[in-house]
Amino acid sequence: MQDSIQFKKQRDLGAILGDTFKFIRLQWKPLFGLIFRIAGPALILLVVAYVFYMQTVFGSLGAFETNPFLYGDTNFGFSVILSLLLMILSGVAYYGLMYGTVMHSIQSYIQNGGEINKKEVIARVKKDFWKLMGMSLLTGLIIGFGFVVCVAPGIYLGVVLATTYGILVFEKRSISDSISYSFELIKGEWWITFATLLVMFILYYVIIMIAQIPQYIYFFIKMLTVAETYTSDPTSMFDGIYIALNGIALLVQYVLYVIIVLTTGFIYFNLNEKKHFTGTIETIENIGARDTTQEIN
Repeated sequence: MQDSIQFKKQRDLGAILGDTFKFIRLQWKPLFGLIFRIAGPALILLVVAYVFYMQTVFGSLGAFETNPFLYGDTNFGFSVILSLLLMILSGVAYYGLMYGTVMHSIQSYIQNGGEINKKEVIARVKKDFWKLMGMSLLTGLIIGFGFVVCVAPGIYLGVVLATTYGILVFEKRSISDSISYSFELIKGEWWITFATLLVMFILYYVIIMIAQIPQYIYFFIKMLTVAETYTSDPTSMFDGIYIALNGIALLVQYVLYVIIVLTTGFIYFNLNEKKHFTGTIETIENIGARDTTQEIN
């Protein structure tokens, strides 16, 4: 395929960013189709859990004056805990399945000469389902703990663990081995990896902010129209339309996170090539095999 992307090679920051968007441009149809098919149910549950949380929290604001002990209310507390639990579980499932879908799509793309075999990807994600769930939960806990201790350790661990899914899928390692190896793989390359992810996150959030413009416009108009009643009824600011727009913006945000996931895949191949020259060796072997075949013919 003339316009196919070679993953197994070294790339600088600009090349990683460019090839990330190029891959989306070339493979958006099968890639997003697989994401919605495999991770879609978890995504819907995640958005529903978020909307449930919004309704629980903001829908109870109007009761502050009549019930100053609202936070001690059993039903309210149960609803908040339930919505947060659903968000966490669905988030773990969605990110695990999304990373697994993207990484296996890349693997299929490489093995099939620039094409993604959907059946192949679905079968492989099913096979790695529990490993992906475990990886999503464990990396989330590690990074979360890093941020709780201090922001800097959280950022450091987030950059290091960015390659764990690539290691898990492409090298078929266990969860613990993938996490352990990610520290070795990134050694001496942390700052450039951090810079690459930082630039991509900035671009990602710019795109997300554009997707949230309808929500901001509606909130601003609503704030002007209900300014007089806001103090007496805070819930008037968070009606069904606002929550729906917020849910749509959240849906777009989670789907477009594929940009970050793809970036981590290119980062993995870049670091792996610098350490082991895997792509270079394969290229040399292919040239040798082709020359041998020509001589025989």
